[in-house]
Amino acid sequence: MKPLLLFFISFLLCNHLYAQNGEYRNLTLEAENWESTSGDIEFRNENGIQKMMLTPGVGKVIAKDFEFTDGTVEFTTRDTKALSFFFRMENKDENEYFYLRPARAGNPNATDAFQYAPYIKGVLMWNTYPQFQSNANYTTDGENDFKFVISGSRMLIYINSDTPTLEVDHLEGNFDSGRIGFEGEAEIMNLKVSNDVEGLSSISSPDPTAYDPRYIREWAVSEAIDIPGKIDFSYEYLPSPETQWTVEKTERRGFLNLSRMFGNVEGKRLNWLKLKIESDEDQTKTLDLGYLTEVWIFLNGQMTFLDKNLEGRLMAKTPDGRLSVDNSSVPLVLKKGNNELIIGIANTAWGTGAMARFDNMNGIRVMPDPTFDSRMIKLSKESLSTFEGNYAIPGFDEDLVVNSDEYSIIIKSPVFNGTAYPKSDSRFFVREMELDIQFSFEPDGKVSVLDFIVDEASVLKVDKK
Repeated sequence: MKPLLLFFISFLLCNHLYAQNGEYRNLTLEAENWESTSGDIEFRNENGIQKMMLTPGVGKVIAKDFEFTDGTVEFTTRDTKALSFFFRMENKDENEYFYLRPARAGNPNATDAFQYAPYIKGVLMWNTYPQFQSNANYTTDGENDFKFVISGSRMLIYINSDTPTLEVDHLEGNFDSGRIGFEGEAEIMNLKVSNDVEGLSSISSPDPTAYDPRYIREWAVSEAIDIPGKIDFSYEYLPSPETQWTVEKTERRGFLNLSRMFGNVEGKRLNWLKLKIESDEDQTKTLDLGYLTEVWIFLNGQMTFLDKNLEGRLMAKTPDGRLSVDNSSVPLVLKKGNNELIIGIANTAWGTGAMARFDNMNGIRVMPDPTFDSRMIKLSKESLSTFEGNYAIPGFDEDLVVNSDEYSIIIKSPVFNGTAYPKSDSRFFVREMELDIQFSFEPDGKVSVLDFIVDEASVLKVDKK
């Protein structure tokens, strides 16, 4: 009895493993198993082969009541004018997405013949993941065989090949399970879905930048600002004391994924990123910066760089207008002590974010700074109003006039126009230059004198009238 019992247990165990790892799941290309987001789906049976006809008019074609997490999906296409494959689909705004670029068919040198990219919060992130595209040998009129092996955070893609056409080292979508579906213009046949992951690890491969200390891993990120699409930049969009900040960590490859944080955008959206850089000496560092699609950089209050990275246009940065730390290199002239770096990122579609690294970290320390300005203190409106009034400038007929708002004082005069913020109850700083403004008081508490201070030396003394 004992050998028979062992045989029976082995049979059940092997059968269980086969069901878990090798059995094809029941998903046939028949009308009752599929639904579309637009028109009716046509199904055909030609010479005993069941086919599903994708046409542009039917939109997304999605498997009914079929949950997919890990496994292998195989199918053949014919007359493939366009093809998209969805999996782990929560809805149209959240899914993993593969698609062909048929214009590259038959071109063995095309590096972007197809791409994997996720939909995240309604954004197709194809512009942010250039590493997930490659060349492939396929045709738009004959037959093509596709195979996707999906395991946890990884995927292997096979296109007319017994070896992987592309390995995705980390799937970027927000969901690890969901429906599968198709979209495009093609005949789909020979569909097979199994739970077999063919030994593919479910764990992401190491982040290739993980051990590079030059990458910025944390940023202070402002709230999103909707701006008119035809405006390149206006100083009115600069952060103010009312700006709300959060500290956010980057994802793999140092990617600060603003689309995952803020979702889709209708029109044009601006976010500010902020760092404090402590420097041991006056020195220049190079910042390699990736961004989509417009950028403005302010160092210590001064605009130091602006540019655009526009895919498909002459202003597209390497690689082809997609996000990469190699998009631009910016020299930053740092002063000894604390430096404030503010980067504005504006975008309209196809994903947005930034990544950055320094040429080296010698003599600097970098940290997120979720404040308007670390020097600033809050004074009451009543306290700020005590500085208001007219001041007589030696040698000028026109007065210097001080007004105030909720956070600052505003100066208008023949010698200086600008805004100054409190750093104590009597001293203010100007963000755009190395200039402080010191007020002195009479014994009765009234303001008597205003001093312009540069390098701790008074350069102009102005008496209040």
